[in-house]
Amino acid sequence: MATPLPSNHMNVGTGWRYSKGGLHAAFDYPVPIGTPIFAVRNGTILDCNDGVANNRPGDDGKTGDPSNWILLGITYQGRAASVYYQHLSPGLDVKKGQHVTAGQKLGETGNSGHTTGPHLHLATMRGHRHAKTRYAYLKDIGPSEGAPNGVASNGACIFPPSLVFGAASSGKWASGLVIVDRLKFGTKDSNSVRRLQHRLNEFSLVGGRELPISGDYLELTKDQVTRWQIQKDGCAPGTAAADGNLGPKQARDLFGTRYEIRDHS
Repeated sequence: MATPLPSNHMNVGTGWRYSKGGLHAAFDYPVPIGTPIFAVRNGTILDCNDGVANNRPGDDGKTGDPSNWILLGITYQGRAASVYYQHLSPGLDVKKGQHVTAGQKLGETGNSGHTTGPHLHLATMRGHRHAKTRYAYLKDIGPSEGAPNGVASNGACIFPPSLVFGAASSGKWASGLVIVDRLKFGTKDSNSVRRLQHRLNEFSLVGGRELPISGDYLELTKDQVTRWQIQKDGCAPGTAAADGNLGPKQARDLFGTRYEIRDHS
């Protein structure tokens, strides 16, 4: 299977600012025309544009030239976010309104629009955007603002974009001790709950949301547990086995072998 683009290990040509100082607030990945691109997370195609020919060799395009692009609506840290892929080749693999899964091919990189060479322009921003606001991540950022590691001062731009690429399987909560009697609604500030939230984020659940790693077992976490119990553990809705709390057997089934499971502390 091909490695999905974008990747945290790819070379970035342009980041927060262009070489002459202008605001960019996105990543440009220099890659050959025809390189496959993939959905970084489960989501919905909010909008897209197709049918624009790639620039001819030596033609950089002009500001305002149309390009091929995709806006992917996702959930990041429990909130709506958008991923903007631009300068694609004509012949996208997706259409507006289509639901996609993480790793699904969306199209191929190109050289359409205002480019200085073949590359993938990728930006991420808060909220689900549409065609008229897909550049909202550039607005209201001060001329001297440095690159943030999170969200820019305008509250829209998530930078670096790679913050939303990371798979949930990495990080400090991907293994360790889990106390089953802490996996109950109302538990707060618990590392066992943090590991639960992290583990739930690894599942693709219909109607699911990405959980913040808060350690608090409240309504959002209970809802995700219930979805897992019904969709992955095969429990009937409305039964005691699908009530949003986890017993020892379900905990072991959910967490797998990476974790040490104890019934009590």
